[in-house]
Amino acid sequence: MPYGSTVQPGYPDRARARPFALAVACIGLVACPADKPPVDEDSAHKTSVEVAELEINASGIDRFANCPPPGELGQAWIPPVPAWSPPASAQSAPDSAEDAGLLSGPSVPDTEAPAARAFALTHEAFRLCYHRGLVHDPTQDGHVAVVLRVGRDGRVARVESYGACEIADETIQCMQDAAKHIRLHPSREPETLVVPAVFAQSDVARRVAPRSTDAYATAAYLTVESARPALHACDEHNRLSGKSRVASATIRLDVDARGRVLHANVDPWAGEQGLLGCAAHALEALSFPPPPGGSGTVQARVTFNPRLGIH
Repeated sequence: MPYGSTVQPGYPDRARARPFALAVACIGLVACPADKPPVDEDSAHKTSVEVAELEINASGIDRFANCPPPGELGQAWIPPVPAWSPPASAQSAPDSAEDAGLLSGPSVPDTEAPAARAFALTHEAFRLCYHRGLVHDPTQDGHVAVVLRVGRDGRVARVESYGACEIADETIQCMQDAAKHIRLHPSREPETLVVPAVFAQSDVARRVAPRSTDAYATAAYLTVESARPALHACDEHNRLSGKSRVASATIRLDVDARGRVLHANVDPWAGEQGLLGCAAHALEALSFPPPPGGSGTVQARVTFNPRLGIH
């Protein structure tokens, strides 16, 4: 197992002003299939990619059902991590040396940089979480970046996860719980530490024939994941409104030469209509990298709270 080193509730005004009309599979500015301008599907220059199902869970543990393709050598799979402001309780350093003495483990030198210390202090716990997760998903074989928000006192004030794919929810929750209990050295400023964890059941890397669009597909995963705060705002709106929080849809995004989304078409879909309308508008607001073919389509599937089931 090799690995190394706030969402504002509410419902977007634009989505509220344009109700979801599932009878004709339209969402306000989101075009109906019959209303779309003609598109040359056979064009050899059009870039078309698919993004695996993104699960949005009320717990905040979101994940892709399948990992993105490898892309180019060294291409990032972790999206930019948002800035963080610690609560007042996490901003004061401990006064006593006794507190600081809790920071070191027997195999973690005091001279290690914070990121290296976080890696060392979580390594065995993360490995154990992975093996426990095999009970829930014996095929899990993916990656997740665990982000530690550390206050000036060296205590972990918050733990988040990014870039999760093909890892069981239970494994990610276990890793987050373990990370909450590590102690780092006090510092003058709050820190954000990223601990990427890549799990594999064998030493043989998965060999998949690369496609010309792999690099763009990998970038599309990062762009779609950046919509998580907006998608959680949609879910929070339904929670506060007492509406169902269960829905899923495949959303096709037509992208122009600059990466702007021109149209968002929803089909198929199931579950709460307003939630999917909000989700479509969240994806419609994204800005993708310019497609290498000059224009393109990104097909993404979003599922809200799948464990509750469609009803």
